[in-house]
Amino acid sequence: MSITTFTAQTLPQSPQALRETLQQALEKHSPLEDFIQLVRDLTRFEMQYQMNSTEFFHRFQQGELGDQMDYLRWANEYEMYQEAKANSVRFA
Repeated sequence: MSITTFTAQTLPQSPQALRETLQQALEKHSPLEDFIQLVRDLTRFEMQYQMNSTEFFHRFQQGELGDQMDYLRWANEYEMYQEAKANSVRFA
């Protein structure tokens, strides 16, 4: 996942410079890298909570697990993963 960060020294000095910087970042963007990062994030949650993401999401939706921040993040990541998988099948 491509991340563009700025510091006081690297902050673009004009709107045009900001647009150019963001355009360059978009050109470098790789959907495959985003997908790989989603898989890594899901794997980390699965290892931490000793549960696969499909089971987690089902239990989370049933209200069995509560709403702690990690679960909200995991559910969000899982939904993005499912959407990315659906989109990759559609374009394959």
